[in-house]
Amino acid sequence: MVGFIITILVIILVVAGILTFIFMQYRRVLREAKNYERGLKMVPLYIHIPPVSDDRESNGRDERDLTEEVLSQAQVMYNIIASTATKGFKSRIYGQRHVSFEVVAHEGLVHYYVVVPVVMISVITQAVAAAYPSARLEEVSERNIFNPAGKMSGTIGGEFTLKKNFAYPIATFQESKRDAARAMLNALSAAGKEDGIGIQILIRPAYTGWNKSSVSTAEAIKKNKGVKTGLSGAVNLGGIMEALWKPPETHEKKPEDKQLSSLEQGLVESIEDKTRYPGYETLIRVVASSNTAGKSQAMLGSVVSAFALFDSPSNNGFKFTVSKNIEEFVTAYIFRFFPQEVNQNILNTVELATVFHLPDQGSIPTSQVTRQATKQVDGPTQLMDEGFLLGTNEFRGIKKPIRLAGNDRRRHTYIIGQTGTGKSKLLENLAFQDMMDGKGFAFIDPHGDSAEELLGMVPKERVEDVIYFSPGDMEMPIGLNLFEFETQDQQDFLIQESIAMLYKLYDPGHTGIVGPRFESWFRNAALTVMSDPNGSSFLDVQQVFIDQAFADEKLKYVTNRIVLDFWNKEMAQTSESSKGEMLGWFASKFGAFLGNDMLRNIIGQSKSGFDLREIMDNKKILLVNLSKGKVGELNSQLLGMIFVMKFQAAAMGRANIPESERVDFSLYVDEFQNFATESFATILSEARKYRLSLVLANQFMTQLTDQIRESILGNIGTVISGRIGITDAEILVKKFTPTFDAEDLTRLPNFQTIASVMINNVPSAAFSMSLVAPMGQSNPQLRDALKKLSAAKYGSPRAEAERAIFARLGAGDTARKEKMEALKKAQEDRMASLQKGQGVASPQPGGAPPAPGGSSFLDEWLAKRQQIAAKPAGSVAAPTANPAFGPTTGQAPMAPPASTTKPTEVNEPQVTQPAPIEPKKPNPFLEQKPKQTPSEPPKQQAPPVEVNKLHIREPGNNTDDEVHVKLR
Repeated sequence: MVGFIITILVIILVVAGILTFIFMQYRRVLREAKNYERGLKMVPLYIHIPPVSDDRESNGRDERDLTEEVLSQAQVMYNIIASTATKGFKSRIYGQRHVSFEVVAHEGLVHYYVVVPVVMISVITQAVAAAYPSARLEEVSERNIFNPAGKMSGTIGGEFTLKKNFAYPIATFQESKRDAARAMLNALSAAGKEDGIGIQILIRPAYTGWNKSSVSTAEAIKKNKGVKTGLSGAVNLGGIMEALWKPPETHEKKPEDKQLSSLEQGLVESIEDKTRYPGYETLIRVVASSNTAGKSQAMLGSVVSAFALFDSPSNNGFKFTVSKNIEEFVTAYIFRFFPQEVNQNILNTVELATVFHLPDQGSIPTSQVTRQATKQVDGPTQLMDEGFLLGTNEFRGIKKPIRLAGNDRRRHTYIIGQTGTGKSKLLENLAFQDMMDGKGFAFIDPHGDSAEELLGMVPKERVEDVIYFSPGDMEMPIGLNLFEFETQDQQDFLIQESIAMLYKLYDPGHTGIVGPRFESWFRNAALTVMSDPNGSSFLDVQQVFIDQAFADEKLKYVTNRIVLDFWNKEMAQTSESSKGEMLGWFASKFGAFLGNDMLRNIIGQSKSGFDLREIMDNKKILLVNLSKGKVGELNSQLLGMIFVMKFQAAAMGRANIPESERVDFSLYVDEFQNFATESFATILSEARKYRLSLVLANQFMTQLTDQIRESILGNIGTVISGRIGITDAEILVKKFTPTFDAEDLTRLPNFQTIASVMINNVPSAAFSMSLVAPMGQSNPQLRDALKKLSAAKYGSPRAEAERAIFARLGAGDTARKEKMEALKKAQEDRMASLQKGQGVASPQPGGAPPAPGGSSFLDEWLAKRQQIAAKPAGSVAAPTANPAFGPTTGQAPMAPPASTTKPTEVNEPQVTQPAPIEPKKPNPFLEQKPKQTPSEPPKQQAPPVEVNKLHIREPGNNTDDEVHVKLR
């Protein structure tokens, strides 16, 4: 009976064994097919390592403590991944899904990847983000590290497995207090640009009984039973058979208690400590590829040697097995095959963190590891569904738009960044959005490219709103008069800003080149010319000092007592040397404007081609092309400052209308430091209430004065920074702390920014922002057509503009000519009246009778006078010297005409000469007193002669100037 039972049991066991074998083979086939399927559904994610600024600062701490902190971050990541383990029938059949962490050296740089199943992307992303908040994952395509020249002959690889039972731990950072990954990176850094090395660490949650098996191993050590290989503590088939055939013992045998050695005690403690953390089945592959097998072998050897640092003499370590079938190995590497049967290499989270973690510059200083230039920081959480688009914020794979609402725009926007970082394109995008939304704006561009681009993007419904100002169009100059004003406050503001402009142009350091004396002279001269109701310009200021008749014409309109006292009292007491010195100053500074045809024809016109207040109130578009290459740096700077001044004056002029009726208008100024005077801080503080929104951009904060720089940090609501220098970063970092530091600002790549935007009148915390691609497409044909249209509507022909400017500047010549014409007319009228009233002169007693035919001396005398008056000016001989101007160069004095027959007193009529026109009091600045000594006799005055024009040559002047005078 007993034999029969034993036979039945044996049969059952054999059948069970056969069924188990069949099941295992079937499951192996299913798992192998699933392995291929999972390999095809793996997605590579590139790990953008946090920037250097995110690394921990030592602050004098021990490097080992820093290493422990760094590796503990990775441990957090592995703890989260352990939660992905699934249970159920499918898991028993197909096994757990696996994840691959990879370190790749290619093209001279070291890259980090995590390759995950599609269904696990979100979980792995969260795990990495939890451990490394500044790390960023990006889905990328596969990277081919294999050298095409070496092909398979130059490729070598293999796998790492544990030397002992997985219950024994490898050497971790807790034991060695060092970062063994440094040696691994050094080995990878040895690869050349044509070489490739890949370390692939495949992990998946271990089966549930691994820790119990490890505990059994520890218990065996305690009982001095040694360590069993394979599945420790498992009962093998031989043991079962032995138990069946062996007769039962009649008494229990107690195990012998033996005192453990310190080594054994340490082993037990390390095994028990390993089981406290989640475990992962692990498979580590290494592949090296080069153009020669020898070089590949050398690179592979370096990596294998680095893994020796994970060996613990008393515990466990890695052994490397070179693959004999390289083609199968490469296929397994590419598809990341992880056979379910490979389950005896189990590492816990502490061991995995030691093997693979993201490097820290403090613990692993190497420049060959690719890192993020700056960290990603989450943007505002408020809903931003209105306003114009600034850029996008990307954080942990989620993108959201960053917008700036209309109310927040009035607190102004400041953009800074080095050349090529995207400032100009951002300005173009913002202006383009205003253009498409029907809003008014002005764009001042010192480079010219942005203005040209925007001109070609104008929608057809806004063609009539565009004004294109380009000084380079010299044939149709558009007037820009700085001295146009509507109120007394605007007049005072423009004069003061003009002085500030001259300081910025000629004396930016306030070293005395300009000074208070020049300010007084310029202010009084400006008030003088601006008193003319017919209009004046900035260029008229110099003319007041060099042309007495021009000054007399302007003084007729002056009612300001202080200005009149300046001319009649202060200037009268000024020495000739001081006048000459100041005249030289004016001539040297204003000569740059008068002698430049382009600039003179623009700022010299008495009426601007457009009204900035009308542009602001009617939502027009003003594009100002101040290209330094076409206009010149000085001209560009001067015109830009004039625009800024006039916009500020126009904005303040809105004080006469209610705030609710003021239309929003934006002023974009690129490289605004060239156009900003010290009063620019006033615009930043006051323009908001006049609905003038400023969008300013420049490259360096050090280009600004302290006053303007502090005003930007204090009054501007939205600040966007691209990459800047370290000096600027130390200034601007105050706006972005504590989220970012100065180093973050200096490492930004192009088109990446750090921003703080105004949201509901409250500035947001700093965050990272990417600029969007250029909006709109510029149309060259539309651009050319709008240039012609704008010039025709707002410009003047060059000849016409020059004629008007020279006519106004020559008003003194006109006044002199009018006086001469009046004198000449008075003389002609008097002679005509005399001839008509007296007829033939009566003979004197004793005199000869009149000649036949009514001829007399009086008739002859009158005829000669008429002949002289009728002769053209050009036919009159050169006159004698005049005390005011000196003798005509190269000609002798001309004697007065004399009659051949001397008339008697009786026959000569008494002709009364017309009274000369009393000239106005001369300008003491122009008065030239003849130098005479007391003993010198007075010069004999020349006989009376009438001329219409006198050609004189002034010293140092090679051209004859026509001066209309009366000589007597």
